[in-house]
Amino acid sequence: MSSIANVIAISRERPVYPQSLSRWHAKTAGRPLLRLVLSFYSPDGNEVAMPLASISAYLKRDFPWVELHLCPILILRDEQAYSPENFAASIAALEPDLVAFSVMSPHWFPMGPYFEQIKKLLPETAICIGGYQAMLSQQQTIENRNIDFICTGDGEYAMGNLVQFMRGSKDGPVDGMWERMADDSVVETEPHQIGDLAALPFPDYDIFEKEDGFNNVNTSIFGPKEKLVLPVMTGRGCPYRCTYCCNTPILDGWKNKKEFLRKYEPQAMVDELIRLRDKYGVGYFEFWDELFLSNLKFVNAFFDLYKEQVGLPFSINSRVEVMNEKFCEKAAAAGCHTIWFGIESGDETYRSKMLGRKMTNEQVIIAADNCKKAGINRLTFNIVGMPLETAENMRQTLELNRIIAPEFFFFFNYIPLRGTPLYEVAEREGLLLHDRKSLHYLSGALNRRFLLNLKECPDLLSQDEFESICFEMLDFQEKNNRLSFADGEDAPRIVKAENDSAKQPAEVSAVAVEESDHVEAELEFNTLDQLAVKQQRSLMSSLRGLFRSP
Repeated sequence: MSSIANVIAISRERPVYPQSLSRWHAKTAGRPLLRLVLSFYSPDGNEVAMPLASISAYLKRDFPWVELHLCPILILRDEQAYSPENFAASIAALEPDLVAFSVMSPHWFPMGPYFEQIKKLLPETAICIGGYQAMLSQQQTIENRNIDFICTGDGEYAMGNLVQFMRGSKDGPVDGMWERMADDSVVETEPHQIGDLAALPFPDYDIFEKEDGFNNVNTSIFGPKEKLVLPVMTGRGCPYRCTYCCNTPILDGWKNKKEFLRKYEPQAMVDELIRLRDKYGVGYFEFWDELFLSNLKFVNAFFDLYKEQVGLPFSINSRVEVMNEKFCEKAAAAGCHTIWFGIESGDETYRSKMLGRKMTNEQVIIAADNCKKAGINRLTFNIVGMPLETAENMRQTLELNRIIAPEFFFFFNYIPLRGTPLYEVAEREGLLLHDRKSLHYLSGALNRRFLLNLKECPDLLSQDEFESICFEMLDFQEKNNRLSFADGEDAPRIVKAENDSAKQPAEVSAVAVEESDHVEAELEFNTLDQLAVKQQRSLMSSLRGLFRSP
């Protein structure tokens, strides 16, 4: 597939584009440079956005006349400095032609004041929104009067089209974008679906560096503080349709399903990891794939090459159905330090019926035990406060984790994500809270105040019960969590919890767990917007190390 933007994803037949109504066509014509600011909202300390890294790499390669600046909104760095007013002033000082935001759905409402302030100071600067918010909530996004363009699919070629459009070297419409016209009408085009990753350059990490390199950049979900931990991706796409996950509506709308699961060639990926290792002094890789294990052929080849040529510890997302002894042993031999996997609910019936997760609790326990025997740390994801969840469901989630005793137990409050099947259930049941504007995966833990993000159903789960069980989970988290990295050792190690209250995994009979070609994406964790950098009170002591703190 060509990398030239104008041959990608041409939309189906449409009316003649009213170019005279566009405020932005040829806006920068005649100028030597087009100045573009890339940004994202980080309420939890993360300073890396892989979609922007990929867009940056593509624009640098094919459009050298685009001057790029990265300006994330890092609330935890300095709340005052990153207030909407001050952030907008810092953007205005750059005098950009275009500001493009990658926006996660839970961050849409908190970001509203930023768009307003930027437009107030820079009415002649275009604002473009991409990310899951624009992909899943197109109408809600474009209805914001401060937004000029939204990118509803893969962003690389769409951004290439937009900068050419603004320069005047390409007529409209901007393929891969929706545009708000001068009369407030909206021109829509089809979302881009890039099936050939080899046509794109590998992501650009230079944009995240500061004056002292990566010494003061929070890059890691988990990793040794004394080493540079770099996030990487071996591909895109997940075949599963978990009801709570943004992947599901994206997969449903993908035209060529055969191209949805995309991987780099194993040797090409390893060559890139070697380059990153040597250029930046990387000591640990975190694979942020929506789906690391998209096919066993890739994984087997990749693990062999990685072990021989890269030789660094790493962590991955996985799925319990594939975490048999053979897979865990092979991953450990390649240097796998931690596997993250989703449990979500400890109740099998609820998990299967409501979440679309078909594994049994026995499979969960066996998979966790296989990891432990291989010397791999386990990090579990768990969701609480979901639609029609009961207090007993929550207690079973905690109990299953007590049995497993993962090295890191992580739980977070359910956030309704537009376009997902579970959101539709909540809407159908009348559970949505339309006045709840500030949603954050860690807000309860940070504030030690756990609030349901749905309307209370006292006969199933009252607010008081919900908060009480959340504090039980918090207590377990603080006593149980012991994820660590022993520097200088040849293999990862599991450190025992000092507190004996965490139960050890129950003995289970060895049963065959079928190998699958896939592993799941866990909500929106590939974009890293869900873990905290600043430690507060006793909970934060258990979260210490999730980000490399400045």
